[in-house]
Amino acid sequence: MKIMAFAGSPRKGSNTDLLIDQVIEGEKSAAAVEVEKVYIYDADIKYCTGCGAHSILQGSKDCPLKDDMASILQRMQEADGFIFGSPNHGRTISAGLTNFFSRMMPLLKMHVERDDAGNIVHAEARPLIRGKKAVIVVSQGDNVASSSALVLMILDANLRDFHLRKVGEVFSTFNLKRAQVKEKPADLKTAFAAGVRLATAR
Repeated sequence: MKIMAFAGSPRKGSNTDLLIDQVIEGEKSAAAVEVEKVYIYDADIKYCTGCGAHSILQGSKDCPLKDDMASILQRMQEADGFIFGSPNHGRTISAGLTNFFSRMMPLLKMHVERDDAGNIVHAEARPLIRGKKAVIVVSQGDNVASSSALVLMILDANLRDFHLRKVGEVFSTFNLKRAQVKEKPADLKTAFAAGVRLATAR
């Protein structure tokens, strides 16, 4: 089984990163898993320009930006599941992960049907990663859970757009200090259990 983990935090070794690691440990405890961890802020991923190359009107062309993303998208098609992790930054997901989801759009291949006059009569997205499993990981400093309502909504919406199956969710609050989640066995246990589900869910 191949899993790709996407760390959407600019801080290595801190709360989001540690929770992702616990998900990975849970996976490895339950199955033979090959894991690739991608630090989004370390990768060469240019900002999406909204060119629409992947859209209905342009016929699902490849992204014109030349960077690491083309290779990442290819490996995503070969993977069996994903972990998407982000801290709460200003009540939303991190800028890096926002851009990453935008750059994933070439995986949404558009199927278009036209009438005899060339008008679009039907269109639908056919994701190249459809049906694959996913776990989301969120850490925030605030102790009020509702502060991440938009964070969780955005992550869930992106999973739906790509027709991914969410099999686990890890949400840790009141992490005011770097790596504070190490002191929270319940949250670490939740992350470990999410990894087990990612490895074993059918």
